[in-house]
Amino acid sequence: MTRILILGATGRTGAAILAHLPAGIEATAALRDPADTTRLAKTAASLTSTVVNIAENASLTQAMHGIDVVMNAIRLREDIAPTELVAVHDRLIEASTKANGAPARIVTVGGAGALRLPGDRRFWQDPRFPEPTLPRGRAHAMLRDHLEAGNAGSEWAYLIPPPVYEPEGPTTARWERVSPSTDETAFTRQAISYADFGAAVAETSTKDDTRTQLIAWPSELTEKHPMSG
Repeated sequence: MTRILILGATGRTGAAILAHLPAGIEATAALRDPADTTRLAKTAASLTSTVVNIAENASLTQAMHGIDVVMNAIRLREDIAPTELVAVHDRLIEASTKANGAPARIVTVGGAGALRLPGDRRFWQDPRFPEPTLPRGRAHAMLRDHLEAGNAGSEWAYLIPPPVYEPEGPTTARWERVSPSTDETAFTRQAISYADFGAAVAETSTKDDTRTQLIAWPSELTEKHPMSG
């Protein structure tokens, strides 16, 4: 039985992941406050919770005992440093290795800021990218580079939603996984709902699939469900 630790389980993406986890999964929601259990989504998985401070190695190590997969859906806010997401990922590797003797597979909910554009540019550098989220966009680009350069082992998956990522969008159960490339401009015009992206991430929890993936609705669905974002 796969045992999963979900970081950011009470957020919108985390809730969508929980809602689509299948029966047979043992999931642990990492919370900042015990009272947050009331905010957890319903799930078919066997669900427990624990309080975790992601900035403290001891807290992370304790939460990692027996964990096979970490699903990182944390959305760090404010003016985070460009290296902050790399630091979090490295702490997860260290804690899981210390707890279990080997690193857990880490599935990270990525950011559109990491998408590649022509001229060796990233989407966070594009005028369309929202200024308030620039720090997070830069940090995601650095994390993606860190992973793809082989600096974090082989037990990882980095899943990127398109820029139009709609909290209230429909559930269609249709999405496509796009392989990364040096020019991902076309993907910046795609869209997906939180519900469908969460389902795609949940599916990854049960697959030994290690790579960067771009996940969006097929083009005809984007056109059928136009959204702002």
